[in-house]
Amino acid sequence: MCRALIAAAMAVLLDPAGAAAQSPASAPALAELFALRAKVGDPDTRVRVTALHRVWALALASPDPEVKLTALGLLGEPVGSASDHIRMPAVYAIAEIANSTEDARVKVQALSTLTEPLQAGQVPIRDVAIDAVNSITRAGSGNDVALAALRVLAPAVRSGNNGVRIPAINAVVRAAEVAGSDQACRAALDILMPALESEAMIGGLEVRMMALHAVERVGLSAREVGTKARAMGLLQSYAAKGSWEPEARARAQQAAAAIEGSLKP
Repeated sequence: MCRALIAAAMAVLLDPAGAAAQSPASAPALAELFALRAKVGDPDTRVRVTALHRVWALALASPDPEVKLTALGLLGEPVGSASDHIRMPAVYAIAEIANSTEDARVKVQALSTLTEPLQAGQVPIRDVAIDAVNSITRAGSGNDVALAALRVLAPAVRSGNNGVRIPAINAVVRAAEVAGSDQACRAALDILMPALESEAMIGGLEVRMMALHAVERVGLSAREVGTKARAMGLLQSYAAKGSWEPEARARAQQAAAAIEGSLKP
């Protein structure tokens, strides 16, 4: 009885608005998560890693979205670590927690929690985070999840490092295709603009070709004529861009033609 009262109090502290909706069966897990709050940020690696894995296990064991949301809140600290042996497991934990439920709130928060590693200074963690975004969006969880994924991917698409930018472009396409909505397709086209505008002498052609392929796939995925027309117009404008390589201009024209063909009855 005492333990349940303590858990209820901790739940109110963690999420006052959602406390009323929590299942009594989740009270022990929520109480334990609250007790782990300090440990996930402990300077002692052994304490920190053990706590991270316990948070991970509690979130996967419980079907209650509130437990999963609370766990994701705690994982925000280790996933922001400067050490890969702390933040990489946290990224995998976040993706697995997101994929353990159909609740869109959990998936959207998981994607938001990946914001920091997606903007880290090191390439490996950014690529791991992009892979995690792909894992979350692959399940086809609807428009809200896709839009959340696109928001967190935007800085990676603007990266000056092709090792980050190219996988991010591919992740944008996946999110738009899985969403199946023109809102997501339009957002994806906006995000792809910096890649289309890349003028880098080294690796520039690779980025431009990847971006052209991405715009084509987004345009083909779109359902509304206006969205398809926008993608087609972008491609046609780059097909005529004199500063681009002949290969890139030809690819742009080919992609525009493919989208135009999808408009025909």
